[in-house]
Formats: sequence, structure tokens, C-alpha cells
Amino acid sequence: MNTEPELGVDIGALSARLRFNPEDGCIWLERERMMLVHLSAYAAFRKELIEAVGQEAAKRMLMRMGHAGGSSDGALARRARPESDMLTNFLAGPRLHAIEGMVVVEPVAHSFDPATNFHAGEWIWRNSIEVEAHLKEHGLSKEPVCWSAIGYATGYTSVFMGRPILYREVECRAMGHAQCRIVGKPAELWEDGARDDLQNGLCLSEPWNSDTDQWERTAGVAAPALEWSDGRLLGMSPNFVSTMDLIGKVAPTDAPVLLVGEAGVGKKTSARALHRLSNRARQPFVHFSCSAATGDALDAELFGIEKGALAGAAVSRNGRVERANGGTLFLEDVHCLDARAQSKLLRVLQAGEVERLGGGQPRPVKLRVIAASMPRLMAAVRDGCFREDLYYKLSAFPIRLAPLRERRSDIPLLLKHFVTEFAGRHDKRIRSVAQSAIAFLLTYEFPGNIAELESMIERAVILAPDAGTIDLSHLSSPLDQDSPRFFSVSRAGRLSMGGTEDPPATDGTPSLDRLLDGNFSLETFENEIIARAVERASGNLSAAARELGMTRPQLAYRFRKSRGVEEDEARDAF
Repeated sequence: MNTEPELGVDIGALSARLRFNPEDGCIWLERERMMLVHLSAYAAFRKELIEAVGQEAAKRMLMRMGHAGGSSDGALARRARPESDMLTNFLAGPRLHAIEGMVVVEPVAHSFDPATNFHAGEWIWRNSIEVEAHLKEHGLSKEPVCWSAIGYATGYTSVFMGRPILYREVECRAMGHAQCRIVGKPAELWEDGARDDLQNGLCLSEPWNSDTDQWERTAGVAAPALEWSDGRLLGMSPNFVSTMDLIGKVAPTDAPVLLVGEAGVGKKTSARALHRLSNRARQPFVHFSCSAATGDALDAELFGIEKGALAGAAVSRNGRVERANGGTLFLEDVHCLDARAQSKLLRVLQAGEVERLGGGQPRPVKLRVIAASMPRLMAAVRDGCFREDLYYKLSAFPIRLAPLRERRSDIPLLLKHFVTEFAGRHDKRIRSVAQSAIAFLLTYEFPGNIAELESMIERAVILAPDAGTIDLSHLSSPLDQDSPRFFSVSRAGRLSMGGTEDPPATDGTPSLDRLLDGNFSLETFENEIIARAVERASGNLSAAARELGMTRPQLAYRFRKSRGVEEDEARDAF
């Protein structure tokens, strides 16, 4: 059994896992998306919650919220530094709590035995945000008020230790004490009344698998148990959930559906989900790419052909429309259809009949049509290249599939899915994904969307060492290089751009000496670099400011000042 009086954890290494991506409005703590909340807003919410449901119910809700965050951080701490001993990893929890702005944790005494998963401890809490919120709205309290922090401590320790560990706040500054103090120990060691008081509806009875440091047990990235979850059709982001809600509403009907989205967003997968959830699920699902053929070949493939209609047509055969009779016809890249095919497809939709190439007798068909197109379909309609009446018929129920860059919070879920899938397919064991690789994925633009992510992860799984870690180098392709754009927290507590950790110190003395040995002017250098940044951004001051790492007003002021300096110098020359 170990006793460790100090928090011997490198806070810089932990805070480097916190990344800011202002361009997308995202903050990430490794794979978990975070948010900043004003204390005044949190205090107002807490007050309204207490008034709406009562103090006991509000306490349970906030404890469960804290428990969820603690559970995620518990798994993060287990995998954060696998080379360290378990106690060092465990002590990352109090640091994470401080980094997240909840409370500063100071140890009084704690026992830790990884062999038996035993933990008991006593801790001092300082600067609790919950105390400030409560005092702001309610004044002094008759009972402890650090509800979400207690839930966090309980969730974190239970997940990390693999057994229920319950914490209780025995002193609280909101009650007039000098500080907040908490005590924790295994659930079975608490008397029944205290356990009931602490549990407050938290699901602690189910033991956590101690293998939380393995990639396969990543907390907070659980696949949603929804009937439409299938292959690449995974996500929990608002964009994704709203799309799936639309699919769920239209699936039971026979209405034509138009799926619009960039390449690789999952149009075919979404069409299969529509069919699977429809009343035609037992009937055929027929897929046809409208870009695969043109002219007579397209006509014959899609609508069928009669014997002798073309040279080489020795027998009559049906087309994709007839094969889909009773089921679903999925037309991919429908914007590629030529004028003749558009006309015949409109007849299928309006009259429910198809005429084969070289045939004079229309054949009745009853099917559902799902069409998919790139966003340029609307431009083709405006330009007269695609029939307007056909467009309106196909788009009875249009659904836009968001690109991956608009649903970045789904990336951890997709990442886990693809790593698991390709590790099994290629008989590889992947232990983890490096934080540098995760940072890149969370900020990369993904022009190829989910299809690109899928290929990228398959490549990474193949390149990564067996039982090893996927690193940033395994994601890169010699054909397409890009750099992540994100901010992380440096060891000094400042936001720094472009990496997950502070860049190694480099000695720039020779370069500085070369500048200073010449006729160096700091003002001239600043003016030139500002002018160059504005030129590179084609006069867009916002874009130039981002390149220079400053705000637009700061750049605008310096840019106007530099132009004024140049004009004064020009007048002096005369």
C-alpha cells in the first residue's frame, strides 16, 4: 500500500491535452469536447434549477453531471501516461479538476493499492466554483454545496480503481468553514445511510473493467444504441442526430428522397438506412451510379433493353428500375443523367411505368426512388442542365448530409469504430492513439469527409506497430499533406498554436545576431511583416490577423499606423 503526500504530476503535460480551436468554436480535452461557462451564468442556472425542482433533486442532477465528467477523466488518466506507475496516473485527477476550473485540490492523506483496487483518502478543496455560485445566489448554506465536484470525485475514482469509491464532503466553505474537505473510501466501508446519501442515483453498482487504459475501453465514446447505427453511419453531434431524425420520419413513407452532400459524407450508407427502416426492407435495394454510363448504355442499364434494339443485344433484359420493383432504387450522382434519361425517369416517378430501350410497351413498376447528388445539382437546375420538374419530383423530401468538418464531435466515435474495425481486419492490436494524432484529426478539414477518415485510419492501423500506438506520422499521406490548426495550453498557462505540448526550446541566437548585426529596425520589420500578411490574405484583415496570431482590431490599428508612417516618410523625402 502506498501513501503519497504530494501531487507529483506534471500539470503542463496534462494541460497540453486541452486544445482550443476558435475557428470551429471547439475546445477539446483529448477526445472530449468541453465548454467555458461564465460563473454568473452557472450560478443563475443553479439557482433556477433549485427553484424549479427543489434542492434535493437539483443536488442529484448536478452530482450525476459531475459523475459523468469524472468518469471520462478517470479513463483519460488511466491512459494518459501508461509508462508511469498507477499512483502517478491517479493523481492526474485532482490536476484535471483544477485545469477544468472546478476546484484546487490539496491532499491530506490517501491510501492507494493497485493490487486490490483499494483507495481511501482525505483532501482539501480550495476555490470551489460551486461555493462561489451558491454564495452568490443563496448566501450561507446549512449543508455542503459542492455537489458536482463530489460526483466528479466519486466517478473519477470509481472508474480509475474499477470499483465503487464514494466521496462525501464533510466541511464546506459555503457553511462557514475555512475550507472544503472531502473524505472517500470504498462503498462497502460506508454505513448504509451515508452510502444512500452519497449515491444519489449514481450508477455505481456496475464494476468498471480495470482495463480502461486500453483503447477499446475509451470512456465517453460509447456507440449510441440506435437502430440506425450501422458501419460509417455513427454520430451524436446535433447535425448528425437531426439528419437521422429526418431519415426516421421519412423512412416509413414512399416519398422520394433527395440526399445532398459532398463526396464521402455517407450518402449511400444513409440510403441503405432509409431502405432498412422502410416498409420495403424485405424487398430489393438496387444501387445505380448515374455517372457510370451515358447515352444508349445508360438507357439500357437503367431502364432495360429489348432484343435487337442495339447491335449485340441478343436477348431482352430488364434494367435497374425493373429490378428494384417493389423495393428501393438508389440513384447515386443523379445530376449526371442526360436529358433522355431524365425524361424517362420522370415518367417512372409520375406514371409508375418504364419503357425499355427499343420497346414500345411500357411496363408497370412500383418502387421508391432515393436520389443522391453533390450540392451542384441546384446549379444544374438553374443552368437548365437538369429538368426542373424532375428536380422537384425527386426532392419531395430533401436531406442535407453535413460534411465531417461540421460535425467534429463525432470524430472520436468514428475514430474508435474504424480503429476497431481495421485492427480486426488486419489482425493488429492497437493500444492507443497519440494525442498529437487526435489533435490533428479534430482540426483537419477532411475534404474527403468520412471516406477520407476511413482510409486514413486504415493506413494508420497498417503502419502502426502491433500492440502499439497510432501516431501523427501514421496518419499522413505523401500525396496529401496538411497541418493541424489548434491552440493548446502551454506549461506557462498560455494558449499556444500548432501543437499539443510546448515546443522544445531552441537557441535562436545566431539568427538574432544576424538581424542585430545589420541595420535592423523593429518598427520596419513589424510594418513589413504586417504588409506581407495582408497581401497574402488579399486584403482580408481578419484572415491576416489569424495568421499573425492577433485580433482584427489589433492588426487594423498597426496596419493603419504602418501606412501613416510610410506616408510621413514619403513627404519627408520631398
